[in-house]
Amino acid sequence: MKLHRTTSVIALLAGMTIAMPAMAAAAAEGTQLEELIVTAQKREENVQTTPLSITAVTGASLAKDRVLTLEDLSHNMTGISFTANSPQSNEINIRGVVNTRLSSPTADQSVSTFVDDVYVGRSGNMNSAFYDIARVEVVRGPQGVLLGKNVAGGAVNIISNAPSFERSGKFTLSLGNYDLRQTNGYVTGALTDEIAARLSFQTINHSGYARDILHNVDVENLDSTQARLQFAYQPKESDLRANLNMDYSKDSNDGVNRVGIKSPTLPASFTPWSGTRLLIASILGHPLDVRESLPVWPLFKGDTSPTPQGARHETFNAILHVEKDVADGIRLSSVTGYRHNHSFTLYDQTGLGPTNGFGVAAPLLFAEPVNFIEQVNQFSQELRLASTGESRFDWIVGAYYQRSGVHQFNRFWGESTVLPTLSGESHWDDRGHNQDMAAFAQVGWKFTDALKLEVGARYTHDKKWGYQAGQIIATGDKLNPLDTAPLTPLTTNFGTPYGKSWSKLTPQATLRWTPDDLNMAYATVSVGFKGGGFQNDASNATAAALAYNPETVTNYEVGYKTELFDRTLRWNTAVFYMKYKQLQVQQTLASCLCNVISNAPGATIKGLETDLQWAPTKWFRGWASGSYVDPKYDTFIFAGVNNSGHWMQRTPKYQGAIGAEVTTDAGLWEDALSARVSYRWQGKMPWAPENTTWEKAYGTTDARITLQSEDKRWSISAYGKNLGDTLYRTNIIAFFQEEMSSFGAPRTYGVELSAAF
Repeated sequence: MKLHRTTSVIALLAGMTIAMPAMAAAAAEGTQLEELIVTAQKREENVQTTPLSITAVTGASLAKDRVLTLEDLSHNMTGISFTANSPQSNEINIRGVVNTRLSSPTADQSVSTFVDDVYVGRSGNMNSAFYDIARVEVVRGPQGVLLGKNVAGGAVNIISNAPSFERSGKFTLSLGNYDLRQTNGYVTGALTDEIAARLSFQTINHSGYARDILHNVDVENLDSTQARLQFAYQPKESDLRANLNMDYSKDSNDGVNRVGIKSPTLPASFTPWSGTRLLIASILGHPLDVRESLPVWPLFKGDTSPTPQGARHETFNAILHVEKDVADGIRLSSVTGYRHNHSFTLYDQTGLGPTNGFGVAAPLLFAEPVNFIEQVNQFSQELRLASTGESRFDWIVGAYYQRSGVHQFNRFWGESTVLPTLSGESHWDDRGHNQDMAAFAQVGWKFTDALKLEVGARYTHDKKWGYQAGQIIATGDKLNPLDTAPLTPLTTNFGTPYGKSWSKLTPQATLRWTPDDLNMAYATVSVGFKGGGFQNDASNATAAALAYNPETVTNYEVGYKTELFDRTLRWNTAVFYMKYKQLQVQQTLASCLCNVISNAPGATIKGLETDLQWAPTKWFRGWASGSYVDPKYDTFIFAGVNNSGHWMQRTPKYQGAIGAEVTTDAGLWEDALSARVSYRWQGKMPWAPENTTWEKAYGTTDARITLQSEDKRWSISAYGKNLGDTLYRTNIIAFFQEEMSSFGAPRTYGVELSAAF
C-alpha cells in the first residue's frame, strides 16, 4: 500500500513536468547526468568507467535526503543494510558479508569504512555524523588489492570537501520535531598564494525517540558536536600537493530502548518480559508503547548510586595526504592517518528487570546491563608509486602499515529472579593490539583502445596479540544474596596472554571492455581477506587464548554500465557469485546465555544489483535501484544445531528504491522550487543462522521541498523522514521465546534555512 502511494506521488511529480513549457526544448537539447569522479582504484576515474560495483553519492544529494550517518545511508540505497547490536557495535552488511556482533579489541570489520582513505578500525568509531562531504563511495564485493586495508565484503569511503582558494561559505540551521536543533556550515578560502584552508562544523541536538519510564528520562536522544580544520598546500611552479585534515567529534545520549517482544516463530516457552510489560500496563491503566522501556541502572560494587544508561564518544583524527611527481611519469602518494577514540557505553540488554518500580517479577525474568569503556589509538601509513600519463601500460605499487592499541574494560552486572549465573558482577580488562603489514601491486595493459586487462595482488600479514583478565567482582544480588555462581559468561578468575598471526595473498584480475565513451563492460575475479582474532569477555583463560580463524571471500562478477539518449539515462548492472569461507559468526548460546565466536566453514552468495538514473529534462530527475541476494550457508553446525543450507543472517534477499525530483520556476526566479520524494523497501531477513527469528519486510518514504533564491544565496526547505512512521527493528537478541528488540527512528520532520556566500 505504501509503495503504491509513493509511486503515485512520483507519477504526479512526473506529470507536473509534462505541463512545464520548457520541457520540449529541454528534451530536444538533451540534459546530461552529472559526471561523478571516484577514487576507489587510487586514481581519479569516472564512476561509469570504473570496473567495480560502486555507487557514488554526492554530498549535495546526501544533504537533500538528510543522510547523516551510516544507518541513514543504508536506508537510502540498495545492496547495503545496517544493524545496531549496541552503541558499541554498528554493523554494515553488503551482499551478505557482515561483521556480526564482533566488538573484541582484535576484531576487524567484514565491511570496512574509510574516512578520506584512512581505515576506521572500530565500529564504535562510526557514530560521527556526515557533514561537509564531497561524496560517499559504496564499493560492493571484496577488494583485496588497492582499496587500502584488505576488504572482505565491501567498503564505504567518505570523502570530505577539500579546501578551495576561492572564498566561500555556507551556514544551515535545521529545526524539527523531537526538539531538533541542528547547525552546520563551512568557510573556505586562501590564506596565502600557496595555502588554502577550510573550517567545517556541525552540531545536532534532539530529544529522545523513546522513553525510560522507570527513571522518567528520554532515551535515544543525541547531543553531538563536530569540527574539521583542513589546510591545502599547493606551491607555485611545483607539482607537490599536500592536505592536512584534522577533525574532532563528541557525542552523547542517555541510552537505548530495548523491548522484549513475544516471538511469533520461536518454540513455545516462557515470555517473562512481554508478560511483565502486560502486568505493568494493567497497573498503569494503558498499554505500554514499544518506545517505552524500563531499563535497569546497575549499582556496581563500591558505588553509592546506580550508573545511568548512556553512551559517550570522543574522537580525534589527523590525516595527511601528500602527492609529488618523483620522476617523469611516476607519482608518489602518501596517506598518513592517526585516530584516537574514547568511548563509554552502558545499556540494559533486556530493557526490563525484576527491579522495575512496579513490584512485578516473573519466573526467569532478569536484567543484565553491560558497560563498555574503550580507548583506541590507531596509526596507519600507506605509500604508493603510480604511473601517470596516457599509455597502453599503467601500474601501481605500494605498501601499507597499520597498528592499533585497544584497551577495553567491560563491566557486566546482573539481577535475576531464579538463575544464579544471571546475578552478580563480572569485569574484563582486555588490552589488544593489531598490526597489519601489506605490499600490493597492479598492472594494466590495453590490448586495444577498447580492451584492457588489469592484474594485481596483495600480500597481507596480520598479527593480533594482547592480554585479557577476567575477575569475579560479586555473586548473587539482593533477590538471591546467597548465590555463589559468577555472572555469565565468566566462570572463574583468569588472566592470560593471547596472540597469533596470519598471512594471505589475495589476487585480482579484471577484464574491461570500453567500446565507446557511453558503454563499459567488465568481468572480474577478486579475493578479499579479513584476519582472525580473539573472543572478548571470555568465560575462562582457555576461551580467551583460543583464536578464531580469518575469513576469505572469492568473488566472480560481471557488470555492464551504459548511458543512453544523449546521456539522459544511466543504467548500471552487476551479477555476482561469491564463495565465503570461514566466515566469523558470533551467536548467543542458550546453555550459558553467553556469546561465542566461531567460524562457519563456508557459504555461497549469488545475486544481482542494478541502478537506473534518468534526467530527460532539466526539470525532472528520477532514479530506481534494486538488488537480489541469495545467501546460503554451505555447511555450518554450531552447538549441535545444523544451520547448513540456511539463509545467512541479517541479509535481506530483496531490496528496492525509487525516487524523483522536480525543479521548476517560482515566479520570476528560475529553477527556484524543487520537490523530492523517495521510497526504499527491504524484504524479510533472518536475524540468526538458525532462521528461527525474522524481520518482516518494510519500506520507508522520505520527502523534501525547497525554495531557493534567484542568486542561490539562501534557501528554505521542509523535509520528512519515514513519513509513514514505519516501525522496524535494527537489532534483536533472542531469549527464551522473546526477541529483545531495538527500533529504527520514527517519523521525523522539520525545516532548514541555509545562507551562502
